[in-house]
Amino acid sequence: MKRRTIELCKDVILVLLVVNLILLALMSLPTESVRQSPLLSALLQPLAQVLGMDQAELAYMEVAEPVMDAARPLAVTLRNSAGRYTAIWDFAALDTAFETLGGALGEALDTASAPSTVSEAQVQGVLAGESVYFDYGLTLPAAVLASWLDAVPEESLPEVHACALAVEGDQVALYLLGETYQRAETGLLPETLENLLEQFRPDGSAFAFEVDSTLAPDALLPGGNPAPPSAVVGNPCDNRYIESLATALGFNPYGDTSYTDSDGTAYFSEAGCALQISAAGEILLTSTAQDRFRAGGDGVEELVEEARRLAALAAGDAAGEARLYLSDLTVTEEETVCTFDYYLSGIPVSLAAGYGIQVTFSGQSVQRMEGTALRFETTGDTQLVMPVAQAAAVLPEGSDLTLEYQLQDGAMQAGWVPGR
Repeated sequence: MKRRTIELCKDVILVLLVVNLILLALMSLPTESVRQSPLLSALLQPLAQVLGMDQAELAYMEVAEPVMDAARPLAVTLRNSAGRYTAIWDFAALDTAFETLGGALGEALDTASAPSTVSEAQVQGVLAGESVYFDYGLTLPAAVLASWLDAVPEESLPEVHACALAVEGDQVALYLLGETYQRAETGLLPETLENLLEQFRPDGSAFAFEVDSTLAPDALLPGGNPAPPSAVVGNPCDNRYIESLATALGFNPYGDTSYTDSDGTAYFSEAGCALQISAAGEILLTSTAQDRFRAGGDGVEELVEEARRLAALAAGDAAGEARLYLSDLTVTEEETVCTFDYYLSGIPVSLAAGYGIQVTFSGQSVQRMEGTALRFETTGDTQLVMPVAQAAAVLPEGSDLTLEYQLQDGAMQAGWVPGR
């Protein structure tokens, strides 16, 4: 009996040692790895206090994979055998055009050869023929655009603000438009692009260079006058939103380190990280923890994707009928800054802060995210703006034709502003 008890104690000690070794192995894993695994998170969260950690630090956070939605342009214009069609200032039209033609752009980027420089006149000649043009409204590395489209170019491609595909004999060429104009051959079949282009009807739109306008040559003139929707702007920051955002970012909304002050601003803190959300919807996330909010790699495409994920968590999912689009990307030796603006019906919304959400990286780690959470709802009415022809006549020579919402005291007013 005594011997059996001794053997049982040995077995218990052995099991405890094995469990201890497993715990030590799991504790050696980076926190980010635990938070990205539902199994590891479920196993370790109940043991958080034993490990000397907060449960929120081990909460599972789903990592959004790059999706095609991120690559949606602000304008798509094409010319087929019947004439030109343009989708601009209208989410429904832009979505339809991009869902039809975006896959062709992805295939072209995936199969692009080494690009060579061409002239602006050559590009204009190409765009006057069977072609499609995607305008993104900002300059970004083609590698970022390719990653959104699940493309992996074999060649190094330049920064672009727009891309074009053109049927040229028995091949399709990719034009990369940025500070320089470059052309690359692709593996996309001409008949594939031609069939896609023929699905659209001409609408009388044109590039400025096609009608001898004084605007920038690549400014787009729609076939009719736009009718931007009227909208009301609200604040989504109720208790449910605040708790949901805090949890999604790994903070414990019910812990001792969270509180709300007399002005209604909610504060949350963890080791090396702090989050505050004001009653007016202003968001500020700061972090000195290297592994808490970290991109999956040191490439600019990974940084942009992590910034997009955080911006969507903070404000994108609560924006109602508006969307958050990347509007600026600044890369220096010290930091990378990704700026996102709200767009309603494909039209940018100008805020007093100058942006919707801004995410700042040091290396691969997020240092700061700040911005304003807003909810936009259309009313069913539309706003009157100056007709296109008159706007083109009064805007400065060489300007783009840019429609923009100004948000002041909760009111949305659309109007023309000089672009570029």
